[in-house]
Amino acid sequence: MDCPQCHQQVPAKFHWFLSGAKGSVCPHCQAGLRPKAVCAVVLFLLSCALGDGALILLRRAGAESWLAFSAFFVVFAAAYLLGLRVILRLQVKASGRPGLDASHV
Repeated sequence: MDCPQCHQQVPAKFHWFLSGAKGSVCPHCQAGLRPKAVCAVVLFLLSCALGDGALILLRRAGAESWLAFSAFFVVFAAAYLLGLRVILRLQVKASGRPGLDASHV
């Protein structure tokens, strides 16, 4: 993912620590960033669908419940991590400062 303000690469590890819609800060230009809502929803739904598919396939194959649930979480996490790079897009917050939106000012 690239920062929409400075166009430099934002490491994916910053997005594991996002606190909901608050977002994070670009390590290069210090701009307040947050994920686009549509992209975040699509990423979450796609990850859930792939994880659920793995769960259903393993349950139909007769796998134990713990194995099927473990596969769900592994597939969900892998799809989410891969989707961060491909699907998720960032936008600069209106105020430009982390934790503040224009609606709070």
